[in-house]
Amino acid sequence: MDVALSALAQVSYWALTLYLWMILVAVLLTWVAPDPRNPIVAFLNRMTAPLWNALARVLPGRWRLFAAYAALLAVMFLIEFVPGVLATLSVLAGGRLGPADLFAPVGGFFLRGVAVVLYNVCYFFVMLLVIWFILTLVSPSLNNPLVRVVFFLVDPVITPLQRLLPRLRVDVSPLLAAGLFFLFNLFVVSELMAVSHALTALPDATGMPRMRL
Repeated sequence: MDVALSALAQVSYWALTLYLWMILVAVLLTWVAPDPRNPIVAFLNRMTAPLWNALARVLPGRWRLFAAYAALLAVMFLIEFVPGVLATLSVLAGGRLGPADLFAPVGGFFLRGVAVVLYNVCYFFVMLLVIWFILTLVSPSLNNPLVRVVFFLVDPVITPLQRLLPRLRVDVSPLLAAGLFFLFNLFVVSELMAVSHALTALPDATGMPRMRL
């Protein structure tokens, strides 16, 4: 039973990783308006659309436009959580972990998934804020669809900072916000990852603690 669960953990990891790449390819294809009758395009749509549509129904208002990115984040979380839980159950089935010790590694893998999602969200906003700072230097037109999307995402972040900062010739609030996201990743997210590593130290076949990488 423990060998089967260990194998299932590996299979789930590679299956979810493959699905993550399918979503990435599907997102890239939307930028070039591919022929939906193409067999590859149709296959990717069938595989990724259910998750996109489910998240689009949950997300509020204009945030539905970012259902694809939410799908990527959801799969990133599952890549960390699902194989980890299966690996934990494998160790439990092999008698190298007691039932009372089950919740710590499961919670650790949950924290690891949350940390991975937060890490990617933070750096996504760092990138957007740097882009917005560069755009403000050239006075972008909000009629541009890409500019509107970037503004929609960064405005809730930079507006409170603009109220606090003195008015300058150059708006530095995007750079300050980017720095805050970077520091959040550096201190908070890294600490979450460290805690998750400590909780997910599973014993190997010899009974010695082994960190699942």
